[in-house]
Amino acid sequence: MVTLSINDMDYHLEAEPNELLVWVIHEKAGLTKTSFGCGIEMCGSCKVLIDGEISITCNKKVNDVIGKKITTREALPDDHPLLTGTMTQ
Repeated sequence: MVTLSINDMDYHLEAEPNELLVWVIHEKAGLTKTSFGCGIEMCGSCKVLIDGEISITCNKKVNDVIGKKITTREALPDDHPLLTGTMTQ
């Protein structure tokens, strides 16, 4: 069991520390706007903000974000740079 701070809420999830963050956000937290695309950090479908910084989640482990603030597309306004493609890594 891990606790992740996602969109200003604490999610208590059954997840292993080495699980990929993209799957935990999408499948276990049910926040489906974060999705698995290419798996090689190229397409951007798995981008979120971690402590306000853009982050690719398809190769990031859950253990890397414990204690950090995760913001997914669900919590961002439609004109946010992460959603419009103007925010780069």
